[in-house]
Amino acid sequence: MGNTTKISEGLHLMYIGSIITIVAALCTLLALLVPLLAIITGIAVLVGGVVCLVGLVKLRNEHEDYMSALMACILGIVFGLLSNNESTFGSLMDLANSICSLLRIYFVIRGTNSFLRDRGCLTEMSMGDKAWRWQLISIVVSVAAVVLALVLLPLAFILVIVNLVVSIVALVFYLSYLKASAGALG
Repeated sequence: MGNTTKISEGLHLMYIGSIITIVAALCTLLALLVPLLAIITGIAVLVGGVVCLVGLVKLRNEHEDYMSALMACILGIVFGLLSNNESTFGSLMDLANSICSLLRIYFVIRGTNSFLRDRGCLTEMSMGDKAWRWQLISIVVSVAAVVLALVLLPLAFILVIVNLVVSIVALVFYLSYLKASAGALG
């Protein structure tokens, strides 16, 4: 059995990093009004991502799934740097980035659930299963929204709003799971 204190600390870092990233991403909407805010939120998103990455690095030796999550995270960063919406290649890289993000979350949940199972924390395990389902739904809705937006351009705004709502719900479940798991293993 791995070092549950170290696992708790790593999950907590991932939780904090995700919160920073989410708040910064929401502030990006305000950045349209205040250009200086765009620079600040860009830095905050970077800091949040680095904190999540540090959490995964801390976890990498505790379970093989955490190492897989770290590899998916690194690949996602590479794909994210290559992505854009101006070319087919860039769009494919954006899709690959989304898949890596989904894999990262899957492996974190799977690795964490193995430790939660050993401790008998069934409530937290079920939270992880629910968080995984919502992440999967979020990615499916995201891909469907992009495809449908190309076909049904007038509905693009509605599809973006639906995608945003589902993504927020998925993040809330995932963040709740990270926090509860860090507490249960700490």
